[in-house]
Amino acid sequence: MKRFSKLIKRLFTPLLLASLALPLFAMVGCGDVSPALGKYYTGRTLHLSVVAMEREPELIYTLPRSGEAPTYYRIAPEEEDQELLLLRIKVENHKATSAIVNIDQSAAEVRDFFHDKYFPIDVKERPQEIAAPENISGQRVARCPFQHPADLCFLWNATYADGSTQAFELLQGFGVDGWMIFEVPKDAEIRELRWRAGDGLTIEF
Repeated sequence: MKRFSKLIKRLFTPLLLASLALPLFAMVGCGDVSPALGKYYTGRTLHLSVVAMEREPELIYTLPRSGEAPTYYRIAPEEEDQELLLLRIKVENHKATSAIVNIDQSAAEVRDFFHDKYFPIDVKERPQEIAAPENISGQRVARCPFQHPADLCFLWNATYADGSTQAFELLQGFGVDGWMIFEVPKDAEIRELRWRAGDGLTIEF
C-alpha cells in the first residue's frame, strides 16, 4: 500500500506543478505590459527598442496642411475577426559609419505563440480618406518626417509615383522613431518581433 501511495505521488506531483504553471504562463502571455517594452536590443549594427504596443479596432488620423482644412484618414482591418497592432519602434545606429535601412512590408514580422507570422501594413496604400470625425480632438496627427518625431509618425520608406521604395542611409549617431502597424487576430498573443531592416534581431515579449 505504501508503494502504491508513493507511486501516486510521483505521478501526480509533476502534473500538479504543471497545472499550477499553466495559469502563470497564461498571465505572462496576456499581460498588459511586457518587460521588453522600452528596452534596447543590439544587433550587429543597430539598436532597436519597442517603446509602446497598442491594439485598436481601427486607426483614424489627420494630415494637417498649412492654410488648408485637414484631411482625415482611416486604417481598418480587412477581416472582422482582426484588429490593428501598433508598435512604436526606435531604430538607432551607434556602431557603423552608416547603415542602409529599407522599411517596408518585409522590414519586420511579429509572431504569436503558435508561430503564425504577421507583416506590416503598407501605410501608403491602406489608408482611406474619410470625412472629419465627430470627436476631432481625439484623433492622432501624422505630420512628421523621420527627423522630427511627433505624436504619430509612421516608420516607412518614401514611396514614389510608380509605387517603388528606396532604402535610406542611417548615419552613425542617428535614429528613427515611429509606428509600424500590423493586422492580427483579436485573440492572438504576440510572442516576438523579428527585425530585418538593416540588421537582424529578435525581441521577445
